Amino acid sequence: MPTDSPSYDLVISGGRVIDPANAIDSSLDVAVKDGRIAAVEASIDTSNTTRIIDAAGFVVTPGLIDLHTHVAAGLRKPAGEDLMVSPDVAGVIAGVTTVVDAGSTGALNIGGFVNSVVPQAITRVLALINVGSIGVTSIPEVRSADDINHAAAVEAIQSSPDVIKGVKVRMVSPGITALGIELPAAAKAIATEAGVPVMVHVGDISAQDPVAAELTPRLLTGVLTEGDIVTHTLSATVGSLLPEASGLLLPEAREARANGVYFDVGVGGSNFSFEGARRVIDQGFIPDTISSDITAMSRFAGPVFSLTECMGKVMSLGISFEDAIRMTTSKPAEILGMSDEIGSLSVGVGADISILELVEGDFKFHASNGASGTGTQAIRPVLAVRDGIPMPSDFGPRPWGWLPSQSDQFARPSQAVDSDDAGQPAENAQAAAAVTTQRTDG
Repeated sequence: MPTDSPSYDLVISGGRVIDPANAIDSSLDVAVKDGRIAAVEASIDTSNTTRIIDAAGFVVTPGLIDLHTHVAAGLRKPAGEDLMVSPDVAGVIAGVTTVVDAGSTGALNIGGFVNSVVPQAITRVLALINVGSIGVTSIPEVRSADDINHAAAVEAIQSSPDVIKGVKVRMVSPGITALGIELPAAAKAIATEAGVPVMVHVGDISAQDPVAAELTPRLLTGVLTEGDIVTHTLSATVGSLLPEASGLLLPEAREARANGVYFDVGVGGSNFSFEGARRVIDQGFIPDTISSDITAMSRFAGPVFSLTECMGKVMSLGISFEDAIRMTTSKPAEILGMSDEIGSLSVGVGADISILELVEGDFKFHASNGASGTGTQAIRPVLAVRDGIPMPSDFGPRPWGWLPSQSDQFARPSQAVDSDDAGQPAENAQAAAAVTTQRTDG
């Protein structure tokens, strides 16, 4: 007796499915039902499917996770925000389904973030509370111990555990000159009491003070413990993991990793150096995660642009595409303690999915100091699926779309948007045309 075919809300068919958490890299279909992954198989029967997305030629992954962003737009200014982006700008419209705000707000204003910013986003939004009471909505966020409110920070974390996943501290002036090692120790004390990890920004981008270089080794082995995170692993600023004199990786970094500390890229506006990155990676020290540290300034002026661009930038240093997917899916999910919720395409988990295009070419990636690196692959976000609902990407942050430049120019005039002169296609129109959706009768 014939049986009815399975009923699905969505099937993504014909794509190359890469799911590091489940050791999958194969041409498969992904089915979604009631906002959850229902099947990952070859040739899924779509005769009783509401919507079908043809992903032939594209890569289908668990929803990308950006472990370090600044997405508190609207909390600083009612209009004309020049620092933060909105969660969906960094998130679903850029092919990313989960963003972690890393210290934009602190104990005295994170309520606005939790109660106003998070509910308005389609993207899943998590947060690290800044050790400074009002976060980087005002910089510098820590000038003295008076800017830290331990009790209020712990209370905030405990009141919103579904959103606030850790504590953020920046090892920058004037906080490090005023408080020394007591600055990260204060953040660690909050994190310990609340039962969450701490993320520490290394590299004094504010003043390049020599005290930063003295504090980093002590931070790595004297403050941080298993589960904590160092961000800006590929920086070359004073206080980074690379002492200026030797250019050799701090031995304390390896010791910290052996102790269970994670290392994140956090590209950012001024926290990535090609020279520093090559030195770190050439010494066999591979970061655990790739994140953007995106802000309003670095999204359009660069050098961040998007998480997918940051992935391509790290790939240009020898990291494989497959490892870049792992570093933005299963690994950040593990660090957040959320592997049962995000970071995989396991049957039964929420249907957060990214559809990407891996593009071959001669691409130029940039750092804030004007240095550049070249790569033969770049990633274009095509579409994000959030809780089972497709959310197409926007045009992209550059005048010509999402891809890096293919010439020596850092930016191009706006008239290049609708042309492909100098070898740069108007690629979003092509991507939109390539992804087709259809409705079938059940």
